[in-house]
Amino acid sequence: MTRRKAPVPSAALALIVLLAVVAFPARGQQPPQPFAPDWAMLEGWKVFSAKGCGQCHALRGYGGKIGPDLGRIETGKSFFELGAAMWNHLPRMGARMREARVERATLTPLELSNLIAFLFTAQYYDEVGDAATGEKLFAAKGCVQCHALGGAGGRVGPVLDPLGRANSPVLVAAAMWNHGPQMAEVMKAKGIARPTFEGKELLDLIAYIVGTAKDSAGETQQVVPGTPERGQKLFADKKCVVCHSVGGKGGKVGPDLGRHGHHISLTQFAARMWNHAPAMAAKMKERGIEAPKLSGQEMADILAYLYASHYFETAANPKRGGDLVQEKGCLGCHSVRGKGGKVAADFATSKVARTAAGLLAGMWNHSRLMEAEVQKQQVSWPVLTGQELGDIAAYFVSLAKPPAPKPAPR
Repeated sequence: MTRRKAPVPSAALALIVLLAVVAFPARGQQPPQPFAPDWAMLEGWKVFSAKGCGQCHALRGYGGKIGPDLGRIETGKSFFELGAAMWNHLPRMGARMREARVERATLTPLELSNLIAFLFTAQYYDEVGDAATGEKLFAAKGCVQCHALGGAGGRVGPVLDPLGRANSPVLVAAAMWNHGPQMAEVMKAKGIARPTFEGKELLDLIAYIVGTAKDSAGETQQVVPGTPERGQKLFADKKCVVCHSVGGKGGKVGPDLGRHGHHISLTQFAARMWNHAPAMAAKMKERGIEAPKLSGQEMADILAYLYASHYFETAANPKRGGDLVQEKGCLGCHSVRGKGGKVAADFATSKVARTAAGLLAGMWNHSRLMEAEVQKQQVSWPVLTGQELGDIAAYFVSLAKPPAPKPAPR
């Protein structure tokens, strides 16, 4: 029996439209990217909706309450980490689905890829900030001394009401970055301490600015989801690469911005840029680099590039993957070139395991049989990290090549 899908509230749909991105068909062995230039197709959201994921899972508070909120999970730093999280929770999900009488949907490799891309990108956008807290911060951080908003405040800096037409916090962040050096000089002259932002403070401040702004004239300032390809080019053109590296490639003056520690939301990253602006300005001055100006769209593209830099694990180890297939007990049911169990398919001839997306889809689609077999054999469900899953996927891809011939005996 399949439970009828619950209707999605209009507010939730609006949020999901903001979060969603399209993933295009796979190229070669690689699943689709999580960002793309044309984001109107909403393929990942379509899968999330059509397959009934919202019956059990919420996205930023909207949806089911049975499973975790997939817009707030902490494990989704890459394609393989999200895939491993799905796998590790399959026994628990299966039990809850049976309790709720929810039919487990099947997924094609492309559907699985689009779904993971959608969930990965859902964490890229911020939740709504708290305007009441932002109002207190506007005064406590000294913003009100220089900027007017809603008819009140200082007149030293520009009036902030036009920011009410921004469709994304990244526009506010770009304005703060571009005017940062000038603001620093004014604050120093007036004896105002330069503020820093922690946690949700910048998000709350932006919520207050947007909610209080009275200037409603003019067109809404637009930023569409960033594209890593454009961001990578901008990262070089704007000289960011002189001081920062991504994935080990680039300058060593500042931190590597492709690390997992920088897998954070738009506004969180903007706050870090603001907090570190004085140190960055000093380093750029030493090297004769002029601080780059960034439009909101350019900043969105650069952040998309940095955010997605770890989407695919680049250091997968096929040999380690082969060892893991044995260590995790996969050969209790499966075989490799005839060696191993006879319950399930041979990995060397399986077309399902030839791609990372195909492997994950196969693991999901056959999970009910695997759950039953684990119970029958009285063994533990094998838990995987994202790195381990990436290594195993690389090993299965390598099996498509014929084994090297053994040297002839002398």
